[in-house]
Amino acid sequence: MSAETVQTIIDDLGALLLFTMILIVAASQISRAIYAVAAQSLFIAIAGAVLATATGNVDLWVIAGVTLVVKAIVLPWVLHWAVRRINVRREVEPVIPIAATLVLALIAVVAAFHLSASLGGVRQAITGNALPVGIALTLTGVLVMATRKTALSQMVGLFASENGIFFTAMAVTQGMPLIIEIGVILDVILAALVMTIMVLRVRSTVDADIADLDRLKG
Repeated sequence: MSAETVQTIIDDLGALLLFTMILIVAASQISRAIYAVAAQSLFIAIAGAVLATATGNVDLWVIAGVTLVVKAIVLPWVLHWAVRRINVRREVEPVIPIAATLVLALIAVVAAFHLSASLGGVRQAITGNALPVGIALTLTGVLVMATRKTALSQMVGLFASENGIFFTAMAVTQGMPLIIEIGVILDVILAALVMTIMVLRVRSTVDADIADLDRLKG
């Protein structure tokens, strides 16, 4: 597989990742946002397989497989289970209107590409547009975390932000040490489990979501 072909595929996957990020920001229901972040993880797994084919790095095959199973299947299933288990409202509850969040997300994307373009010669060493796409995903994921009231919606933003970091690191380095990448995935799994347990505990104890705890302030 030629370098030009790899760059084209990575660029196309980057465009799909940005599209899924817009879907997450614009989602009016939690389930749609979960499906979008699952699709995002699937595209990252495909990117890992493409880079593994091009470079012959066996570690990337392992990472692609783990990403597909854990981040595209298991974690979305856990989120859907949590939604059903706590009987949470399925509508996304934004702090600011979704339209305003979309505008901020588009600004983040433009800023990410502008920052990448300013790198000049260094930019040429990057695989395709992996760097600006990764920065955009990370910033927009943080934006989702900051503009959503429910813990589950914030968890989706956390996964999306981590996907941006993961995609950039994988594409730019074309294979970080396997132990580091596995460690990142385990951190995400741990965060998902801790936040799910916390949400279930709060819900069962006070029959409220995280956003409702403001009412307890004296």
